[in-house]
This record gives sequence, structure tokens and C-alpha cells, in this order.
Amino acid sequence: MARAVTSTSTETADPEPADPEPASPGSTKGARTRLRILDAAARVLREKGYAATRLSDIAEVAGLQTGSLAFHFPAKGRLLDEVVRHGLAVGLAQVRDAAERLGPDASPTARIIAAIHAHLDGLDDRNDFAPAILRLVDQFPPEARHRLRDVDRAYVAQWHGLLEDARLAGAMPADTDTALLTRLILGAMNATLGRTDTGPRERLVTAVLAMLRLGEPSLPEEHST
Repeated sequence: MARAVTSTSTETADPEPADPEPASPGSTKGARTRLRILDAAARVLREKGYAATRLSDIAEVAGLQTGSLAFHFPAKGRLLDEVVRHGLAVGLAQVRDAAERLGPDASPTARIIAAIHAHLDGLDDRNDFAPAILRLVDQFPPEARHRLRDVDRAYVAQWHGLLEDARLAGAMPADTDTALLTRLILGAMNATLGRTDTGPRERLVTAVLAMLRLGEPSLPEEHST
């Protein structure tokens, strides 16, 4: 997998990726149960890693019998796929919504700042999905990485689009390699996961903006305090 949430690879973002939708709790008992299983799986995978995680562990955290969990996810590999897909799809929606919430008149720089905050929010200790994915990515079998390329590329492409908009608007140097820079800033932000020595949030945001050579623009009002 190209590791949208974790990679510092120089692979160019796919310009037209598949656009996954976040899993929804839905209105049915089955949909709610699946989401509960995914939440439990992310928590267990984050704590134990892929190899040490058993379906019975996940069932216990989800408050289900192992047989009931197996009805929804008969194999651990399939459940792993869904944890990654759900986590990345939710992250994609959060980054997109944060940028779009500013309205059509917002500057590209303001949209990038909002997206940075959304990405860092996803790395918060209260969220199990991003930490689980970051821990698991090097344990993925090659076939799983291949299966998950579409959702990975969609996340990277969203960020690449934000950076390209800024470059085309003149907020970044015209010769900026936005595909490479996308990977670099995602890797840099992900490297802060679990660290206590990074200082306040605004310090991180300023550091990412410096990497992007965006200077010191005004922050969106909701993040300016």
C-alpha cells in the first residue's frame, strides 16, 4: 500500500482515485454492530498489533460472542481491510469537510491550515483508527496493500489537490513539487503520533506551513486562539 496516512514515499498521487465513503452507523442493527466491531478492532489492533490480535480479543471488547463477530468478518484479514478502509475514509471526509466548511471564498492557505488541524485531530490519542493503521502498516501482507491502494490514493490525492490549488494561486513557488511535498508533510505529521515533546498545536501547524513555504498566513478564526 502507498501508505497515505503514513508514507514518506515519493510516489506521485493518483490524479483520479476511487473516492471511498466513510462507513455509516446506518439504521439497521447489523450496520451498527459492524461499526462497533470496527471500533473494537481498531482499539485491539492499536494495543496488540496484527500478529497478536485474535478475533476473540476483538469480540470481547465489542461485547459479542466470537461466533457473532465471525458472522460479519469470518477472517482476520478481511477485518483488517475494513478497519483501514473505514479509518482512512473517515479521515478523508474530515479533511475535506474542514476545508470546505470555510466556504468558497476561503484562500487555499486557509484550507490547508484547516486540513492540517483535521489531520492532527485524527492522530489524537482518543482516536484508535489512525494509531492502529500507523502501527499495522508495516505488518500488512503484500496482497492487503494491493487491495487497499484505492482508499490510500484517495487520501493522498485530497491533500495533493489542496497543495496544487495553493501553488496555482501563487501562494507557493511555481516550481514546487506538490506530489513529493504531499508525502513529506503527511509523514512529518504522522511522526508526531504519541509524542509529548512537540509543543502546542500551533507550533506544529507553523512547522508544516514552513515546510510548504507558505509563510505565516492568518489562521482560520476557529483555530486562531
